[in-house]
Amino acid sequence: MEETSLIALRFLRAAASTLVVLHPGPLDSEVRGALGSLADEIVETNDEVFSSESYREGVDCVLRRGDVDEVLLTGDSWFGPVGDPAPLLARMDGTDLDAWDLLPPAPPREAFPDEGFPAVSDRPWFFTALRRSVFATDVWNGWWELPVAAGDRERHLLPFLADAGLVHERAYATEHLHSHDPGLFAPEDLLELGVPFVDRAVFTSYPPFLDRFAVLGQEIARSMSRRGYPLEVLHASLSSCVPPKALNTNLGLLSVLSDVAEDEEAASSISVGVVVHISDMDGVDELLHRLRFLPPNASVFVTTTEGVTAARLEGMLEAWATTNSHTYELRVTPHSPGRDMADFFVGCRDVIQSDQFDVVIKLHMRRAHWKTMNRLRYFRRYQFDNLLSSPGYVRNVLALFEKEDRLGAVFPPMIHIGYSTMGRGWALLERQAARLSESLGIRVPLDAVSPLAPYGGMWIARPAAFRVLTQRRWGFSDYSRRMERRYGHLAHLQERMVSAAVGQAGYYCRTVLNFTHAEIGYTALEYKVDQMFSTTRGWPVEQIRFLHRAGYTGYGGTVALVRMYVRTNHPRIAEAFRPAYRLALRAHRVLSAGRRVASRLRSEGRDDERETTT
Repeated sequence: MEETSLIALRFLRAAASTLVVLHPGPLDSEVRGALGSLADEIVETNDEVFSSESYREGVDCVLRRGDVDEVLLTGDSWFGPVGDPAPLLARMDGTDLDAWDLLPPAPPREAFPDEGFPAVSDRPWFFTALRRSVFATDVWNGWWELPVAAGDRERHLLPFLADAGLVHERAYATEHLHSHDPGLFAPEDLLELGVPFVDRAVFTSYPPFLDRFAVLGQEIARSMSRRGYPLEVLHASLSSCVPPKALNTNLGLLSVLSDVAEDEEAASSISVGVVVHISDMDGVDELLHRLRFLPPNASVFVTTTEGVTAARLEGMLEAWATTNSHTYELRVTPHSPGRDMADFFVGCRDVIQSDQFDVVIKLHMRRAHWKTMNRLRYFRRYQFDNLLSSPGYVRNVLALFEKEDRLGAVFPPMIHIGYSTMGRGWALLERQAARLSESLGIRVPLDAVSPLAPYGGMWIARPAAFRVLTQRRWGFSDYSRRMERRYGHLAHLQERMVSAAVGQAGYYCRTVLNFTHAEIGYTALEYKVDQMFSTTRGWPVEQIRFLHRAGYTGYGGTVALVRMYVRTNHPRIAEAFRPAYRLALRAHRVLSAGRRVASRLRSEGRDDERETTT
């Protein structure tokens, strides 16, 4: 259960004489226990999702418990209270009304099901209070007889009350704001007016849609924080129910950090463990130099799969350790296709499962022969600069963990210079990700296009944030090729599941950049996006939707262009031919996967030969 819901329920508990909680479907014992001290009655409805029809049952429960002067119909459609709601309640308590509410009922909001943001036919009401006079006549029962859909029922209530001669008033004058949907499009203005609640949709909607209307979740969250709402709780609660990349975008969870420490004493007490896999000796000197940037007494665990390499590393590590206060341990692990990920989750399981360290840093030095020298050089620079740029930068990164108790992991944003990861970050592992999520009990929604992930396999994280992903006792054999049918490429899958596992554990992720890479990355990204959108009209949200509706372009051949035309202009025909197309696409993917596996086998063979030679 989200902690934000508990905050809301505690407020309602203090304000109400009777609190009835409605829940679609059965509650698990843990949630029921959390609600036990807050709710007078818990009603588990027969619906799988929320339906406003359940309010009728809830009101009956309240009325059966005795005389009431006012019944409030609300739900988990808002975050709050933000600031002190007492003046609002006191002001409205002194009015001679039959009903009052805070905002105009929200209209149906645009949905983006293909992007992972499906339509919501019915949502909990924001804040509507009905007085005893509404229930003393047949008005209440008569309203339920109206032939309207459940999702439209709230919008019909106030006109119905007016027709019955009852008096309604809105608590705040919002006519000068976005009259269509001020809860979504004018949240900061509402906070300025004194509205002590913020619509959830401000943080949970499709990011390009919010972008079109300049709804800035980060600014709204900071405004809530200034009014006393716990920002950490907001972030952690959202991380359990919003796709990680969407949340990272909506809340602006990117920190651009300086190489100069903001506080020289910051992070001095944080205990740090480092897990480093090394199979390429080139650049080890640079890596050891950067490890000196860590706070005193860091513990470094180095893994490698070859005895000769281990012997060379032993001498280098011993000389390195004499120049600082860090300790090291060298481990020789079995050779595995999982490489650094296998060494992290299996070879160093004791490190990441223990409570010895506040944070664990995962790094690696391995060569991929398919990368050009420029790409390999930039990849390493991108990872190391954005995690271990300088002593001051490292202090600033670790200070994030010190200041933000719910921060689970930090890593650089998706690399996009020299790599074509954007748009295909799942690497065809979506089905395996869904299967692994189900088996591990991860209920965090997965991103539809590319996950928020530490592409490149380097990050800094709290061990507790990984407990969901490490609850299964992985073995080196899980990374073998015979297991690919079940997990795909497990190392790549685990890398892409980091943010979902962190969210399930009650934490959230941040991405981090230093100033140099912020300058390099933003300008390159702006130019590429500008070029990509040059042939489509409309706002980005419309351009993206059009391109998604048209489907995969392939290499722009005749078949792909005809298929895109049919999907865009004749969707029913496209749907009829979809089974045959899927069969052909599956065959193409099998052939492509075969070529990739063969290429990887050749590459790994060269790596093995190089390691043996070394």
